[in-house]
Amino acid sequence: MLQRFRIDLRLLLKILAFLLFLILAILPVLCIFLSNLSPELFSVFDERLSSIFLRTLLLCLGTVALSLAMGIPFAFLLEYTDLPFRQFFRIAYLLPLLIPPYISAIAWLEFMGKKGDLVSLDLPIYVYNLPSVIIILALSFFPIVTLITSFALRNIDSRLEDAARLLYPQREVIRRITLPLIMPHILISSIFVFVFSISELGVPALLMVNVFTPEIFAQFSAFFDTSRAIALSIPMVVLIFIIILLNHRCLGRRSFITISSFWRKGRLVRLSKTHRLIALTFISIILISSTLIPIFILLLESRLQFLRAFYEGFEPIINSLHSAILGATLMTLLGFFLAYFYKRSFDPIILFPISIPSMTVGIAIINFFNTDMTSLIYNSFLIIIIGYTARFLPFVTKTLSPFFEQIHPSIEESALLSGSSFPRILHRILLPLMKPGIISSWVVGFVLSVRELSVTLLVSPAGFQTLPVRIYTLMHYGAPEMVSSLSLILIFLIITPVILLLVSKRLIGLVIK
Repeated sequence: MLQRFRIDLRLLLKILAFLLFLILAILPVLCIFLSNLSPELFSVFDERLSSIFLRTLLLCLGTVALSLAMGIPFAFLLEYTDLPFRQFFRIAYLLPLLIPPYISAIAWLEFMGKKGDLVSLDLPIYVYNLPSVIIILALSFFPIVTLITSFALRNIDSRLEDAARLLYPQREVIRRITLPLIMPHILISSIFVFVFSISELGVPALLMVNVFTPEIFAQFSAFFDTSRAIALSIPMVVLIFIIILLNHRCLGRRSFITISSFWRKGRLVRLSKTHRLIALTFISIILISSTLIPIFILLLESRLQFLRAFYEGFEPIINSLHSAILGATLMTLLGFFLAYFYKRSFDPIILFPISIPSMTVGIAIINFFNTDMTSLIYNSFLIIIIGYTARFLPFVTKTLSPFFEQIHPSIEESALLSGSSFPRILHRILLPLMKPGIISSWVVGFVLSVRELSVTLLVSPAGFQTLPVRIYTLMHYGAPEMVSSLSLILIFLIITPVILLLVSKRLIGLVIK
């Protein structure tokens, strides 16, 4: 009887986690696509929309290419060379990821010549174009490439490269051995950058570059044309989902165990003075452009009016914290059981929400929960939490997955053989071993939620504003001092939990080692 209870409890949690995932992240999107599916759906694609599609594709591919060009060399310098201040750079390169792209766009508009009282260079450079959007997004998203590539490089068995050096020079070793080993990680990071780029609303809107995300937002919010808005998202949904399926097909049976009992860490490459200077210049230009310049410009434009900004923006600040904390907690709880029970077997389904543009996610949630039965959810901040979960649950789940893969199945099997119940195994074994993963995934969920603009802009109930929405609204009403001050407050809210994570003695080793 006790054994049956154990099995039933595990099965109950497994089914419950998957049902919640379906209801919150899958069903709203499927319902809105099916309800708007008709032969007329594809008739909206005229010559103008074809050019928007091409522009969107160029934006995403350009951002991916530039992010790879910055992120991969950055990772090699951190993991393969004796670069000075490596430990500092291993933390510093994450800062651009913590500054929302639309905040960087606000700062760069001031820096590159937008009229202002304090900062106005009046450079003869036209920044309202596609290349400017690509540069700003790449400066924001290259840490994704560096982070994932660094993890791959850190875990390569150096014996493979040492053996290759007997036959080939260093460049050939990197081309023949190192790059093929880290190529799956480069592909995954490219997918993430592509998805974040296609879902970005703030930067294209501020720089007046018409791509699919602003177009979808305009069709739904200005013209209330749901069918056209959904039709606009179909090409990108199909493209991203095909990429994810190909990635899963290539990597589905691939072993991720890169460290064996005979694993040996490689020796660092000694840089000459010239190469060291070039490397430091390369890294400094990236970090200054992506972090220091935006923050410095915001400080100048804010005129240090933080108290006034905090007072006037107190309610949106509290709303952002409240929604992000609850959203991160829900995502971590649900992601924990999804990662534990399903591991990589349901990757295409769990990663499916990633293929949906953020605007489409927001529209789907509005249509799904705008009913008499769910009016309590629809008219409260709970709709925002659902939006965060639908948008970012795959990222939280995939953050937890590697931590579960590091736990050998024999540990849990031994506990089962000794007669331990599943709740006891969960409490005594899984939760303590997964503590770093749980904290890391919660921080990921919080950071992604507190900075989210696109979904929040659509699903926020009347009278409820988060800090990103307030900043975006003020930007269109010409309040540079308040916008800059609130932007710096938002950056502070994002960076604080990350700093707390890094100063933790147990987790700092995961970053430094």
